[in-house]
Amino acid sequence: MEMEKWNMKQRNIFLCLGVVLLLALISAVNVQAAASRTIYLDWHAVVPDGSGDPNMFGDGTVSVNAGKAHICYNLRVFVYPGDGSNWPPASTGIYRAPAGSNGPLVVDLHPDFSSGPNASGCVGVSSTLAHDIQRNPSRYYILVTSIKHPEGAVRAQLVK
Repeated sequence: MEMEKWNMKQRNIFLCLGVVLLLALISAVNVQAAASRTIYLDWHAVVPDGSGDPNMFGDGTVSVNAGKAHICYNLRVFVYPGDGSNWPPASTGIYRAPAGSNGPLVVDLHPDFSSGPNASGCVGVSSTLAHDIQRNPSRYYILVTSIKHPEGAVRAQLVK
């Protein structure tokens, strides 16, 4: 009888340890795969002030997955008036700098706007960069350039 109690206690301890390990694993996976961030592309955010394109605007989502070392995006960019003189956007990328500053390009997103205002995709990045963007999103921004505004048409800071 005493041995059965001991075996039951051991089984309960191992069961509790298993549950704790499972919860720790789930937490680690959730840290690796961040939720999507909604962004709003605005010409007012382009640095220096007033240099963006007041006829371009957009929105989208960006998600960073450090576990898979990639960044996925879904963007919508519009130009008004739609006469085609400033379409499609020339480039779109993620840059490293806080709001109010310009910084270096760290990820070229290579979006394809040839068929309209929507573009989406995923880009591989280093695990180190993905972790840094997850931990410090306000240190990064998305910049869309155009033919008429090669230094920046619209911008959105990635924020928590």
